[in-house]
Amino acid sequence: MFVKTSTYIPTKWKEALRRPIYLQNFAAKRFVARRAAARKIKRIDDRNIPLARTEIRAFMIVRNEELRLPFMLQHYFERGVDRIFVLDNDSTDDTRSIALSFDDTHLFHTEDIYAHQGAWVDLLLRRYGDGCWCLVLDADEMIVYPDFEIVSLRELCNFLDRESFDALDCVLLDMYPDRPLSEIKYTQGTDPLQIASWFDKASYIEFGAGPLDWHDSNSLHEGPLRLFGGMRERVFGIQACMSKVPLVKFRNSIALSAGTHWIQGARVADLRGALLHFKFLDDFAANVQREIAREQHWNEAQEYKGYGAVLSRDPNLNFMSPISEKFVSSSQLVTLGVMKTSARFVEYRAISC
Repeated sequence: MFVKTSTYIPTKWKEALRRPIYLQNFAAKRFVARRAAARKIKRIDDRNIPLARTEIRAFMIVRNEELRLPFMLQHYFERGVDRIFVLDNDSTDDTRSIALSFDDTHLFHTEDIYAHQGAWVDLLLRRYGDGCWCLVLDADEMIVYPDFEIVSLRELCNFLDRESFDALDCVLLDMYPDRPLSEIKYTQGTDPLQIASWFDKASYIEFGAGPLDWHDSNSLHEGPLRLFGGMRERVFGIQACMSKVPLVKFRNSIALSAGTHWIQGARVADLRGALLHFKFLDDFAANVQREIAREQHWNEAQEYKGYGAVLSRDPNLNFMSPISEKFVSSSQLVTLGVMKTSARFVEYRAISC
């Protein structure tokens, strides 16, 4: 079984009474954060950005992603994305020149601390994503969904429009190789799935359907159950949220929090996709040490410090286990319960594809 569902205790009645006040505070804090972000973000290119709500647009926050970025940008253009907005967080490699080497990309730059990335995304979505289907992705994430082999991204968005959905929930599926990272070599521009094709087929727990409020981090979730667990907890003991909402038909009343882990103000589809996550390649150990030193990720990079502690004990760490499964197809992920389809989507696929 892919997931087990834990008991969730609904919001108490006193919290429900305070909710309208919190929603006002939530919106006000996001406004202030956007204003601060706008002062620290500079647009680099001068390419025309049309007012076209028919476009599918992608938004990426990147830092030193020269290894993965060439393949991922090409991949998303081939999948049907019309325009990609890349915000570079002060990279020291060739990330910026790679982004601008593609015609329909737009490049922004900030030296702000990474902990503010939620405000960066909020600002760019409001300026350039209103009314469009938008993908909000990291450069190491590849979105898949039921029947993605034959259903284009445009056809998926058309289905979601037809069903009056405006967001797609996904499992963040950590992908890894079948040998220690020290024994692999990822080649820039190639499909990372060729070298990191394994994932955990079990050990996930569902918890926390909205509404949920995190006052201290100004986060709000009004979507489906979140997943926790997977390889990251099995290997590193890190309890991270393994759910994201990377595809949304954005409007200003929608808010994404904690990256795209939480969502507010959207009607989330009854489908579930997956984000194949290629963090764990041969540059992983070096990236971990760099982020530990910077301490700009959540909670002073505690997650990266957890990675570092395990790697220091076992530099030749192998992620493989009895619950490892090699990725084959979308139907495999649906059968395992990683992704979810629906009768309406199956009917749509049969007629449209």
